[in-house]
Amino acid sequence: MTGAFARIATPFQIAYYLEASDDGITLGEFRRVQPDARKPRHPLLREASTQINAYFARRLRRFDLPLSYRGTVLQMAAWDAVRELEFGVFVSYADVARAIDRPSAHRGVAAAMAKTPVDLLIPAHRVVGSDGQIRGCGPRSIRARLLRFERRPQTLCASIIKIAR
Repeated sequence: MTGAFARIATPFQIAYYLEASDDGITLGEFRRVQPDARKPRHPLLREASTQINAYFARRLRRFDLPLSYRGTVLQMAAWDAVRELEFGVFVSYADVARAIDRPSAHRGVAAAMAKTPVDLLIPAHRVVGSDGQIRGCGPRSIRARLLRFERRPQTLCASIIKIAR
């Protein structure tokens, strides 16, 4: 499957681009490219597309996809820990550092979150400063948009529609 890729539409008017290998998804990032109108051909990317669409519909709590990424020992530990966070759950860089038994490595965790190779699927946007504010990016960045998306409460109307189905 070397070289398989997909471009998935998002509500941010920017596509989510994925690359996959035989071992899993190797790259995931938001790009200003046209999304594919067709479903991806490869089963892993089809499943990723399904999960990403469920995420943006607020029906997915956590992604469950095989990922294949490399980094330093600290980066790998931080990314693995952050993958476990569910939709709408936010922690601080210090919380992640403590969770990976590196309590003084909050700056290293912040650097790891900035270099996440599979954005969104490793939800770096859920790791914020100890004051609850996003760090290291502007208010119009994709991380800030994702943070607002997850923090925004559902409207009563949306809840009624889900109950009626």
